[in-house]
Amino acid sequence: MSTSIENLRRLAERDVKDHTALFDLYVTVGRDIDYLSIKFGIDPEDLINLLEGYGEKLRITAADVEANPALATAIMEDRTTAKAIEEFGVALDYSGKGRYKKLSRLLIEEYIEKFYPGIASENPENGWICLEEYLDRFHPGWKSQVGRGDRVEAGDDAVEGKVKPKKTSKRKVRNTFKLY
Repeated sequence: MSTSIENLRRLAERDVKDHTALFDLYVTVGRDIDYLSIKFGIDPEDLINLLEGYGEKLRITAADVEANPALATAIMEDRTTAKAIEEFGVALDYSGKGRYKKLSRLLIEEYIEKFYPGIASENPENGWICLEEYLDRFHPGWKSQVGRGDRVEAGDDAVEGKVKPKKTSKRKVRNTFKLY
């Protein structure tokens, strides 16, 4: 997904650091559009255009639902999204927020700096651009970084290469640091 050149010109008034922070907080941390728009003082519509300018797909139309049967079943389960599409013809899809919790900020910074202030929808040759495709082309091992936290180490008691079950211990750890 991308946005128009007029939107990109308006979004270029914001610094590249703001673009990086907004994109990173949405993709890795999973912050809501409302939270980000209040924290950074940006109009929610501009924030959606910014995220879509870097390849995120937030707006869902009735045509998208008809073209994708898997999306149609997911939307039918979420009645508020289905109702918004019925009433307004468009709804927002937040399924992409927070999907890469362990992705390095350096990769996000590189991606944003490469395409700042965003990708224009007028250039069809840029239709491939999204975070995943960029990382696949320029950083082929990026998926191992995202899944590294759940991998089993050689000395663990589980089977090598399998996902280790999460620990459910509720033990509190005391800080022994003292101020004088």
